[in-house]
Amino acid sequence: MKRKPENNFDHLPLFLSKQHPEFLNIFEAVNDLPIDDTHCHIVTDRDAFTTPQRFLERMSLAAFDPIPAYFPAGVYDRWLNGDEATRHDLDKQFGIQNKVGGIVGDIAQSVFVKFLVKELAQFLGCEPKLETVIEARNERGKNYWAYVSSLLRDVNYENVMVDTGYAEGCGAAEIDRYEESILPCRTNRLARIEMIQKELFPLDITFDEYEQRYMARLLDLLDGDGNYGKKSYGMKSYLLPYIGLIEPLYDRGPARASWQALRGSFHKIPSMDRQSEYNLSKDLRRYNFTLALEECLKRDIPMQIHTGDGEAPSVILRNQDPFYLEEVCRFDRDNVMRMPKIIPLHAGYPSVGKAAWLSHLYPNCYFELSIMTPFVHQSLFQRYMQVMEVVPLSKILFASDAFHIPELYWLAGRWGKRYLAKALTEHVVGGSLGFEEAIEAAGMILHKNNRSLYKLG
Repeated sequence: MKRKPENNFDHLPLFLSKQHPEFLNIFEAVNDLPIDDTHCHIVTDRDAFTTPQRFLERMSLAAFDPIPAYFPAGVYDRWLNGDEATRHDLDKQFGIQNKVGGIVGDIAQSVFVKFLVKELAQFLGCEPKLETVIEARNERGKNYWAYVSSLLRDVNYENVMVDTGYAEGCGAAEIDRYEESILPCRTNRLARIEMIQKELFPLDITFDEYEQRYMARLLDLLDGDGNYGKKSYGMKSYLLPYIGLIEPLYDRGPARASWQALRGSFHKIPSMDRQSEYNLSKDLRRYNFTLALEECLKRDIPMQIHTGDGEAPSVILRNQDPFYLEEVCRFDRDNVMRMPKIIPLHAGYPSVGKAAWLSHLYPNCYFELSIMTPFVHQSLFQRYMQVMEVVPLSKILFASDAFHIPELYWLAGRWGKRYLAKALTEHVVGGSLGFEEAIEAAGMILHKNNRSLYKLG
């Protein structure tokens, strides 16, 4: 790639004008590159029309998952979807609006939201105020799928690896609609182990029958059309935040005992504290995970594992240390490390250094950038520098973990490219990378590594 001539910064946006002169050459090259998102979720048209409060709730990790847990089971959904009289009565009883307003009000005062509003206002061509941005967005929402597609095309998404394990209860038709609507961006599906467990855990069957059904469903997801009508390109596990350290389990005995304990206590689970519930099924979950990882190893496909991030209060934050994945990376059997392809998710954030070091030490362990990208925004520059200190460029995977609202795809692409270019500029100016090497590194991170890992055409 030829270097572009030196640029005049006089008429550039403020962000660009304050950068090192080398930055613009690198940024322009990086900004043109396609993106593969190695971990994300579908969006639906449920958010085609929204309000400022609901928009912030839907995009914030601090709001969308915890809010229902502040009230008795089902109350928040009834309030959210009820008529005026229902909402009034529930609000009077539980103080819902006051609590939700307080949470969302604090979120609105975050630098992330203030930055997001400015960026979206530029894209939508409106005044940089939240209410104005939402109004302009709702106008675009009259042709919502065209709006969604425009966001992805603006930052040049070409492939997305979609985790269908969280799809807001959508079925095949809604998932297909999403995939068709974002074309020419291609979609490749990933399946969660928890998809199978959710189906089978409530059944009153023997352990032998459970095991048979589990394996049949697993193989259908991987080799058949079990993932809402299509095959899966890889697997995902949510086990780490449930139990912490994951030690593979091959012995059927503890798994059988765990299944029987689960059956005997299933009616008590709704009243259990979260750790007691997780401990009850710990060995069964470990056994399920081990079976699934064996199948991934046979097919040479990756296993993504939820790491870092949080999603409190449904998970246990202290369990999510990336180093708890070391036994999984090794996957020892008969005193041999077999080392399947492992992708700790969410950059291990906030334990980025640990996730990076795990990826440095184990050749089969990759480093994925989601949630940190885009939620850390300006500090992505320092985080990307930290990652590139130790993780080979050929193992860093771009991702967003976008959910609910399509703007998260767009923000991840926009800010990811911007701060990746800034980090690469630092390496070029410092002499550790040449210009051509920097652009090649960006290409690997943004799309080449994902296509190689998943063997995409």
